[in-house]
Amino acid sequence: MVTTYKMTLEDFLSFHNDLSHHSNLYQRNRKLWLFIMMIPTFALGYVLTAFVLPRPESPVLFYLLPVGVGILFTLLLRPLLKDLHGPFVIWISRQQLKKHNIWPKDITLHFNDTHVEMHVVRGKVSRTTQVPWTSIFKVNEDETHRFLYYEEDEALIIPKARDGITEVEQSEIDRILEKHLATPING
Repeated sequence: MVTTYKMTLEDFLSFHNDLSHHSNLYQRNRKLWLFIMMIPTFALGYVLTAFVLPRPESPVLFYLLPVGVGILFTLLLRPLLKDLHGPFVIWISRQQLKKHNIWPKDITLHFNDTHVEMHVVRGKVSRTTQVPWTSIFKVNEDETHRFLYYEEDEALIIPKARDGITEVEQSEIDRILEKHLATPING
């Protein structure tokens, strides 16, 4: 079976979003980002307490109160900082990718009995990738795409029924994926 569609920036960012939820690299980056962002959060709590609240007479209380409030401020904002990492990374990726005039890309997918072949055409450059069905170790999906991972950070992006893919093609793709994939689809 052969199907053709145009991959847009939104398709790629959807893959990037899926990758950010399931990749060990992104998990490590999120922990590092959280640690780095806790420093200015602590400093903000410390400064607000030291300069906004009235000054206590005890020197020990004067030094410990801002530290305690800074730690409390950091702990209270930690879940928010953790949740902001994903959208922040997607926003930065979007800004960087918008600068490059490479979207949309023409994608042709060939589904064979032994492999999936993806042919990408962008301007005068074309690239073909063949992925054997046995090399696909993980399958994730969201509302609009399926991601067939053949490496930790590389996947075939297969759109669900939309502009370039009809309902008939989608049902055929579903049948082929069920036939050849040994791994369950994670949503």
